[in-house]
Amino acid sequence: MNNFGTIVAHTLSAKIRTKSFLISSAFMMLLIIGLTNITTIIDLFSDGDSDNATKIAVVDDSEDAGIIAQSLTGPSEFEEETTFVLMDNQSLEDALNEAEDGTYDGVVQLKGTTDSLDVSLYNDSTTVAMDVEQQIQRLKEGVLTSELDINEEQLAAVYQPIAFEQLSLEEGEAVESEEESAASFFTVFGITYVIFFIVILFSTMIATEVATEKSSRVMELLVSSVNPVVQMFGKLTGIALAGVVNLFTLLIAFVIGMTIAGENISEFLSSDVIDLTLIGYGIVSIVLGYFIFGGIAAMLGALVSRTEEVNQSVQPLIFLALIGFFIVSFSQGSPDSPFVTVASYIPFFTPQLLILRVGVGSIAPFEIALLIGIMVISAIIINVIAARVYKGGVLMYGKLSFKKNIKQALAVSKKEK
Repeated sequence: MNNFGTIVAHTLSAKIRTKSFLISSAFMMLLIIGLTNITTIIDLFSDGDSDNATKIAVVDDSEDAGIIAQSLTGPSEFEEETTFVLMDNQSLEDALNEAEDGTYDGVVQLKGTTDSLDVSLYNDSTTVAMDVEQQIQRLKEGVLTSELDINEEQLAAVYQPIAFEQLSLEEGEAVESEEESAASFFTVFGITYVIFFIVILFSTMIATEVATEKSSRVMELLVSSVNPVVQMFGKLTGIALAGVVNLFTLLIAFVIGMTIAGENISEFLSSDVIDLTLIGYGIVSIVLGYFIFGGIAAMLGALVSRTEEVNQSVQPLIFLALIGFFIVSFSQGSPDSPFVTVASYIPFFTPQLLILRVGVGSIAPFEIALLIGIMVISAIIINVIAARVYKGGVLMYGKLSFKKNIKQALAVSKKEK
């Protein structure tokens, strides 16, 4: 146990003290703090333009004495982002010329009657178009209700929303709100991306760590003093703890960012939008996925003799993680399809597809337990095999050949018993 702790501490210390780790952690912390305060940052840069409201010229060609045009260009009880200027005795062509000169940001032409109003907007911004349409529609409704002598109570009754409730076909099941559904979508995508990122980054890191020591002949000294299996699990644990340290710094950055933004962390975590159960399954999938892919990465690192061969050796792992990521990306709309269900029982895809099925699909509790069990058993079997190959592989040198090297490593491992 002393040797195991020493290797874990050495691996962890070596990783978190590197310049690349420190720089990347600092960059990610600043990025997270910036993203949690993105609205404030945008407001800081847009303060200078806050008084420059969009100015639209109004050409009134309507048939009812310009009632809408007068209301549109008159004083408003609302704070509008768009202001309107009535063009007296000027044609549409004159207004367009002034807009081209920069006097106005666009031109609105009104035609027809109040109850059958045609509006043409000359402007390229969809945001401005939505604002103009909403303002004119509101004014039209106000004018017509006034002409029809409808009082406020009658108008409120017209616009009173219906009592609408959506229920699940499954008894006792709740239907997700739009906010909860969107949150689940982004949580699923985020967790599966983290798993994919961990496979690429940490698999390469583990294999490189082993290959570097092996190519420098340090491994021969380590093997003589420390059990190779202890070495392997010590490195896996040390690199995993480095990842935990990195994650902890990102959580600190998130808390700092939310605090600066004036958000209440406890209210945010207790809101219906945050699915803590899904995040819990995500943590389980990340940990088990790490040991599934990490064990194979350590084994592959023991089979190579040069660090230049590491990328080639871990390519199969990256392809497997990439396939799982693509399945999740293209199956968000059909998480309960037979293909996704079957693929979720393949251990290399289970970490990502479990999150997909729990987050946006319908999955029975026993099936969740079964998939977690598959990951646990797979991680144990893979690491037992990886430990045997690692034990013999660290003493082998030569050209990389997966099939041949694995057989030789197992043979050497048996002799070492």
